[in-house]
Amino acid sequence: MTKTRAPAGPKLRNTWSQIFETGMGARVYPYLMVLPAVLVVVGVVVYPVISGIMTAFYDVTLRTLNTGTAQFVGFRNFERVFADPVFVQASTNTLIWVVLNVVAQLGLGLALALLLHRAMPGIGFFRSGILVPWVVPSVVAVLTWRWMYDPSVGIANEILLKLGILDRYHPWLGDTATSLYAVTVESIWKGTPFVMLLLLAALQMVPRSILEAASMDGASGWRKLWYVILPQIRVSFAIAAVLTFILTVNNFNAIWLMTEGGPLNSSEILFTLAYKYGFQRFDLGKASAVATMLFVGLVIATTVYLKLIQAKEGD
Repeated sequence: MTKTRAPAGPKLRNTWSQIFETGMGARVYPYLMVLPAVLVVVGVVVYPVISGIMTAFYDVTLRTLNTGTAQFVGFRNFERVFADPVFVQASTNTLIWVVLNVVAQLGLGLALALLLHRAMPGIGFFRSGILVPWVVPSVVAVLTWRWMYDPSVGIANEILLKLGILDRYHPWLGDTATSLYAVTVESIWKGTPFVMLLLLAALQMVPRSILEAASMDGASGWRKLWYVILPQIRVSFAIAAVLTFILTVNNFNAIWLMTEGGPLNSSEILFTLAYKYGFQRFDLGKASAVATMLFVGLVIATTVYLKLIQAKEGD
């Protein structure tokens, strides 16, 4: 008569439970749980960043890639970038691009958040409608705005002509004086709903008792906004500012799909310049040098801003 063996599954599970619930296993177990996520972050984020920074110090071109003869050149790639007159123009354009986007998106986002925070009929419909530009894919949004700016059939020219602001059709994306600002309008239109969503969520967390007490004390309008509301949402406002800054610097699609940095580099920013260095001229050393400067600038600006916010909170 044969004996049947009891399944080993429960015993194995009990054994593993004892290992991970006592002694060294209890200390190692949390790290094992996060290890897959850490490996993904290292492979997708950390390694490419380190590799890109290292490439900035090597002579990496299409020729050296094919022959495997890339040599260490120190800061020569940075010197070549600084000697390029287009880099100076791209840096100026990047500063204008970032300042206009961040200021406009924060201002309009706060105004819309304050407006949509009020109780009114159909408020849910208006909140959903405001989010449409943000949820539209960036390529679709950019191509739509490029059609609107068309100098022959664009609706932007048609509206301005009917309002009497223009007396003839204007090539918004083909004029060196307006190309950067035309793309900026599209970027502000698409990015503002995201800021509004963050600030609206922060406003809904402000205790109503504080607002009522401020009203009873005679605070209204700008005084209530400046002395009561903004201090209550300053952390969310700081987060919105940092995220808007980072997203604007990295907003490659808007400029590339609308102007490709033209005409005559009038809308060139550092991101598109790095792309041209790397994928049109195949000079990966210069492209990595620009990307490294962008990365360092983002880290410094974000760190300084967050430190200022923490210091203000400490005061």
